[in-house]
Amino acid sequence: MSEPSRSSYILRATAFYLLFGLGWIVLSDRVLLALANPLDLAALSAAKGIFFVLASAAALFMALRSVPGGRVVASDSGLPEPAPRISTGQRWLRYGFALLITGCMLLVHQAMTPMDAGHPQFILFVLPIALSALVGGLGPGLLATFTALIGVDLTSQPALHSLAASPQNQFRWGLLLLNGLVLSLLSDRLRRASARLQRSSRLLHAVVTGTSDAVFVKDPQGRYLLANGAAGAFVNQAPESMLGVTDAQLFDAASAEHLRELDRQVMQSAEVQTHEESLTTLEGQQRVFMVTKGPVVDEAGTVNGLFGIARDITHLKADQERLLASEAALRDREQQLARVLQGSDQGYWDWHLPSNTFLVSERWETMLGFEPGEMDVATSRWPELVHPEDLPAALASIERHLKGESDAHVVEIRCRTKPGGWRWILSRGSIVTRSEDGQPLIMAGTHTDITERKQSELALREASVVFESSHEAIMMVNPEGLITKVNPAFTRITGFSEAEVSGRSPRLLASGQHGEPFYQELWRALQQHDFWRGEICNRRKSGELYVAQETISVVRDPQGQVLHYIGVFADISQLKAHEAELDRVAHHDLLTGLPNRHLLSDRMGQSILRSQRSGHPSAVCVLDLDGFKSINDRHGHSVGDQLLLGLSTRLQQVLRAEDTLARTGGDEFVLVLSEVGSTEECTLILDRLLQAVRQPFALAPDLNLGVSASIGVSLYPADNADPDTLLRHADQAMYLAKQAGKNRYQLFDPESDRLAQAHRQGLETLERALAQGEFVLHYQPKVDLDSGEVIGAEALIRWQHPERGLLPPADFLPQLHGSALEPSLGEWVIASALDQLSHWIAQGLPMKVSVNISANHLLQPEFCARLAQALARHPEVPPAHLELEVLESAAIADMGQAVEILRNCRALGVCFSLDDFGTGYSSLTYLRQLPVDTLKIDQSFVRDMLTDPDDLRIVQSVIQLAGVFHRQVIAEGVETLEHGARLRQMGCHCAQGYGIARPMPAQDLPGWCAAWLQAQAWQHL
Repeated sequence: MSEPSRSSYILRATAFYLLFGLGWIVLSDRVLLALANPLDLAALSAAKGIFFVLASAAALFMALRSVPGGRVVASDSGLPEPAPRISTGQRWLRYGFALLITGCMLLVHQAMTPMDAGHPQFILFVLPIALSALVGGLGPGLLATFTALIGVDLTSQPALHSLAASPQNQFRWGLLLLNGLVLSLLSDRLRRASARLQRSSRLLHAVVTGTSDAVFVKDPQGRYLLANGAAGAFVNQAPESMLGVTDAQLFDAASAEHLRELDRQVMQSAEVQTHEESLTTLEGQQRVFMVTKGPVVDEAGTVNGLFGIARDITHLKADQERLLASEAALRDREQQLARVLQGSDQGYWDWHLPSNTFLVSERWETMLGFEPGEMDVATSRWPELVHPEDLPAALASIERHLKGESDAHVVEIRCRTKPGGWRWILSRGSIVTRSEDGQPLIMAGTHTDITERKQSELALREASVVFESSHEAIMMVNPEGLITKVNPAFTRITGFSEAEVSGRSPRLLASGQHGEPFYQELWRALQQHDFWRGEICNRRKSGELYVAQETISVVRDPQGQVLHYIGVFADISQLKAHEAELDRVAHHDLLTGLPNRHLLSDRMGQSILRSQRSGHPSAVCVLDLDGFKSINDRHGHSVGDQLLLGLSTRLQQVLRAEDTLARTGGDEFVLVLSEVGSTEECTLILDRLLQAVRQPFALAPDLNLGVSASIGVSLYPADNADPDTLLRHADQAMYLAKQAGKNRYQLFDPESDRLAQAHRQGLETLERALAQGEFVLHYQPKVDLDSGEVIGAEALIRWQHPERGLLPPADFLPQLHGSALEPSLGEWVIASALDQLSHWIAQGLPMKVSVNISANHLLQPEFCARLAQALARHPEVPPAHLELEVLESAAIADMGQAVEILRNCRALGVCFSLDDFGTGYSSLTYLRQLPVDTLKIDQSFVRDMLTDPDDLRIVQSVIQLAGVFHRQVIAEGVETLEHGARLRQMGCHCAQGYGIARPMPAQDLPGWCAAWLQAQAWQHL
């Protein structure tokens, strides 16, 4: 126990003794004066004094024996030693004290009995019983109790246990017994409880002071109420100096505020929490603690502070950080090694010799055409994997290295590929791990594909044999530049004999194809490097030109003077013929066969020259796939390669013949669009490209992948720059397209970009309008001018715009031309027209309806099948009641395909008419091939035929031409009855136009038909 506890105990004992002594003197004197007579006062006073001395001496002895020491000695286990056992002498001393004090009280009682008329004063014995129990425990208390009972019984007359005793005295005697027992038991319990409390206090103090963890208690205001030595050591303070202070006086402002917030959370949650605290002391020391904090709750359940136990883990955190740094460095080295192996395009192998386990990397397998993990590379299968001629050499090389006869295993072998062929492999390896006795444990190495090198070496050897057998031409020239000697091959190649050229200049072979700068550069190379090699065009004796691959070397003496020049050349005219093929291989992508970056640069230059000549702009487009890396990561590079192949094929189908598609690497393509007519035409091509990319790719029966693309475009000459700059601008625009959300294109030129974006937004608006059902069909009647019969109606699309009202087709159809939305809108028109036909048939109004079909829609591969599906959904509508109008001015790219589609549709029962006839480029052959039923005279001719003789003759010609080809004819644009009358005179009886009726909603047509028949306007023609 600490010194303050000892001092307080001595202070309490002294105060108790002082109060007891003063009380005894004052009270006992008053009792003697009140109860004793003057004769007995002296004797009683002496007895009182003797009793006081004995009692106080015993009490002082017991108190001094019980004073705690200055400290508690801890045992080896870290816990305080148990309280020492009471010796036998001390125990008998306590019993003697009980007998003494009780005996003294019996003397006092005996002296007081005459004054009380012989009545026992049992109350006097409560004090010796209580003192005996408090000082000695249960045994001395019971001894004092029974001593008092026996003594009172023996001194009483009559004896209390006899029948003659007064019942009141016997009751009081029994009550004394009961009080003695109760006091002895309670005093003993109190004494034991006090001993346990002291023992617990000593244990707690030993734990708190002995632990290396900081232990502290704070009040709600953050003031320290308790702190052990470890807590003080953490902040370089004595534990006593921490009491009553706050964290602001121990740590810097930020740390103190952080601690206040954490303490507040603990007291608010009333839960024990464990966390790390990074703190800075006032001396600037950085410390990290692992702290457990919990609330201090009073008897009412109110939180009135908190306790905490903190452990300094600063060094542990530092060790953890160093460990993490080491792990990160290790990972970096592993990644670096992986990158080196990947970049070197080498496969590696690992051979555990004791278990004969042979492991290889993925590249080891893929270089032989296998998928990763597909090969069985066990050593037992080496005879199947290695060429029989190379296996013995490989095994011998390994054996020599294992025996220590060579520093490494190095051998060139042929390994079998998955298709069954052979590839040359350079196998290197060495022992990387040995046992303690020096035996090899692990051997590791690499495999490098050297097939191309071996092929090159073979080609060189073969070429050498060819050159030697064919005797390459060799000529020697002296320092004066005159031929001194040639070999027979020279004569065979040039036609000149040695005699004819000896002493003459090599210029006799000059063809005149090279200018003077060529020869100046040749001599400059010889003077600077003593060597020149290149191709040169020479002339044979016969005058025939040939191309020679020539090497000229300068031979000098030890003093550096030129001895002679040696020229070695071979006729490579035939090799040059193959150069074009080699050039194609060098300028095309290996995977897709598309032009690579080298050929792309040439194509871009040609496109710029064509634009300069024609004045039509060219476009350079950079196309990058969105999300291609994730496809490679998820499905593997083989699937990615299949996707790139499919994409290149699909893009080539969309582009024109004069355009260029190149692959510049990875998933990036470059498109050169030559001589696009306008920005709008360029954007149409871009829309088709995006649509083509978005279509799913069926790469396997159970694998359909969908991707999108971002396209950047630069236009020349709007962007008047060189090819590299145009490509860079397009690349910048592509990144802008990706940033804008991907799956779109971005023009580099601001104004062109604005127009392109407007076009794209317009298409998006139309697509949204189609999805929301904003389009409607109006119908313009067609009538027979002879009979007045309503022979049908033309379905004309309108846009019921939510803000601008009803819009005519001229306000939105031009934006659809050539877009992916055009076929979708056409199918909606067909479906809506069939729905209306079905409704009119149900009303008893059979009507033929014609709808306009664009060339882009008609040439869709699935057009006929979709038309058949639409007719099948309306079996009540006769197919002949549906007529499809195709613009004669439409640019149908593939006439054979168009004719085939029209015939297939005719087989379904539908009819066709050629709209706007006379405005396009149709020839008689064109008209004869197309299986159409009706020719529609364009309204531009009909409208002015009454005033323009040329238009009138055109109308007459079309009517006559229709008769020749047995086609029906109908005139559109009939504005007045005069137009109708003139058409009847020329033989055209079918007409439509504003003079007959304007386009009207479907619900108005039945009423108009009835009014038309009733008015009989055709009778006035």
